[in-house]
Amino acid sequence: MLPVFIGGHPRSGTTLLGDLLGSHPLCICTPESQFKVSVYQRLEIKDKEYFDLKLVFEKIKKHWRYKIWALNEFIDFNEKISSYKDLILFLVRSYAVKNNKLNASLWIDHTPSNIQFAEFLNYLFPEAKFIHIVRDGRAVAASQIPLDWGPNTISESAYSWVEVIKNGLYTEEILKDKIIKVKYEDLVTDTEMILKKICDFLEINYLPEMLQGGGFKVPGYTLKQHLLLGKSPDRSRIDAWEKKLTKRQIEIFESIAGEFLEKLNYTLFFGKKAKRMNLFEKVLFSLYELWRGKIVNKMRRKKRKGEWILLAGKQ
Repeated sequence: MLPVFIGGHPRSGTTLLGDLLGSHPLCICTPESQFKVSVYQRLEIKDKEYFDLKLVFEKIKKHWRYKIWALNEFIDFNEKISSYKDLILFLVRSYAVKNNKLNASLWIDHTPSNIQFAEFLNYLFPEAKFIHIVRDGRAVAASQIPLDWGPNTISESAYSWVEVIKNGLYTEEILKDKIIKVKYEDLVTDTEMILKKICDFLEINYLPEMLQGGGFKVPGYTLKQHLLLGKSPDRSRIDAWEKKLTKRQIEIFESIAGEFLEKLNYTLFFGKKAKRMNLFEKVLFSLYELWRGKIVNKMRRKKRKGEWILLAGKQ
C-alpha cells in the first residue's frame, strides 16, 4: 500500500482532492488520521524500540479520530506486524476491505497537518508521495471564520495561513521529486488537467469518472462542511470570498500575508498600501477569540460525544 499524503491549510481543498482521487479503483481515501502522528509521539522510547502491538493499538483505539474510521474494536491481526508502520498500513487495508476496495494499492490520506509533519511521515513511510495543496489565503479565511474550529478572526486566519504556507514551501524544498504542489483554484477550474498531472505523479491511469468524485465517505459530524463532495468542483467558489469578507478584512489579511500571497501569484487588492491593524482592532479581535474559544470548546465536546454515540450504535 503506497501512502499518498495530501497536506495544506484546512479549508484549502484537501478533502476535495481526497474525494476525487479516492474515486479511482486503485485508491482508498480514509478519514483524517491525526492519530498516526500523535500516538507515535506519545509512545515512550522503549515502546518505539521494542514494538508492543497490543499496547500501541490500545492507544490508537482511544483516539477520537480513529473512532471515526468505525473499524471493529477487536481486530484479528492475522499477518506479521513488526513495526508502527506495519500497524498503520494494516489499519488502512482493513478500512479498504470494509469499504469494498479490495484492490486498492494507494492510501489517500487527506489530513491537512500532513504538510506540517511531512519530514516525520517521510521517515516513517520512505516510499510515500506527497501533495501540497494551496489556496488563496483570503478564501481560506472566508471559509474558516464562520466554522466552530480554527481561527475566528481575520488576523488569526492570516497568521495561521502564513505559517502553514511556510511549512509547505519548506517541505517542497526537502522532499524535492517526492512532492508536487497543486493550487485549489487550478483544481477547480481545470480539474481534468490537474488530475492527469497527479495521476502521472502517482503512476496510475487517469479515469474520466474521477471528475465526479465520490471516493470519500464523509463522517457524519462534518457533513454540513462538505456538501459539495461527490460532485464536479464548483468554480463559483473561487472568488466567493470577495463578497464574504469586508474590504477592511481583506486589507488586514494582505497587510499580514501579502508577501506570501504574491509569492504564490495571487493578486493583491491593496498591495503595499494595506494598513495593519490598529490597537483597538487588536484588542477587539483578541477578546473575540477568547470568547469564541470557550463557546467552541463546549460545542466541540458535544459533537464528539454525539459522534461516538452514533458510531457505537453502528457497531
